[in-house]
Amino acid sequence: MPDTPVLTPSLVKSDLATLPSTNQMPKSLPRFVGAIACASPTATLPSNLSERRKKFRTARLDIDENVTLQVADTPKLKYMAAELLRVEYRKLGYDTSFIDNPTNTADGRRLTLLAKEGARVSGTCSLMLDRPGLQLGTDQNHEAYLNVLRQEGKCLIEVGRLAVASELAESTSRIALAALIGHTFLCANYFLDYRPYLIIEVNPRHTNYWKNLGFEVLIEESWCERVNQPSVLIGCDWPKLWTLIKVEWQQQLRGSHTSNLIPKAVRRLVRNFIPWEDVEGINHRMTIFQHKNISY
Repeated sequence: MPDTPVLTPSLVKSDLATLPSTNQMPKSLPRFVGAIACASPTATLPSNLSERRKKFRTARLDIDENVTLQVADTPKLKYMAAELLRVEYRKLGYDTSFIDNPTNTADGRRLTLLAKEGARVSGTCSLMLDRPGLQLGTDQNHEAYLNVLRQEGKCLIEVGRLAVASELAESTSRIALAALIGHTFLCANYFLDYRPYLIIEVNPRHTNYWKNLGFEVLIEESWCERVNQPSVLIGCDWPKLWTLIKVEWQQQLRGSHTSNLIPKAVRRLVRNFIPWEDVEGINHRMTIFQHKNISY
């Protein structure tokens, strides 16, 4: 059975815990041990949920093989993540030779997430924390622009290598994608004291999806040499997006009201996130891991 998070009723005092303000920024992204169940492990549904939300939560619990999320922290898990990425990127006509680049695979700043449906890999995503004197993948094409963001004091977190298995059922695909993006958001929130700024290079046809989530186009279509395809550089000032995400994540009942001003794309994504009452336990595990200085 996957290692499930401790359930807590709310996050009144701490919101989402962040690292204490210090002059020295952490050198790695927070990790967690074990697997997180992406469908709520809570068997008893809260009494104040609407019938629509009860049906939705019940559907998550009825998945035959629950989707779980874990850190790819062993050679086997890293291989599984790389193979899924290779298969899905080749279907899109991408050059995949960068996946086996020793510089990329050995970089300790990288956090690779792996979503699985039972034993089968269903999605993967990697995050890279910017550090002085080192480069991100996007520096290859956009170093001058990223240097401007750095000079503004922003803590850059690069999101890349995002792929979800194309043969998955639609419901499983949505949960896997939400698990990957949701944990990316938790990692960004962990760095709130350091002005986190998310950056992603995306295929031009995916630009509108990310814009609807609150990202903005930083550099219009250009050529990405890593995958030998056109790309668009997008970014997001995390504290601004977090304001929207937090409201919807805490109060998902709002999603059924026509007066809800939260963008529809955000509501659709967040409704597939793990329940808010599970978040504090996950965040606690991330914090413990960071303080113990465990590394892979």
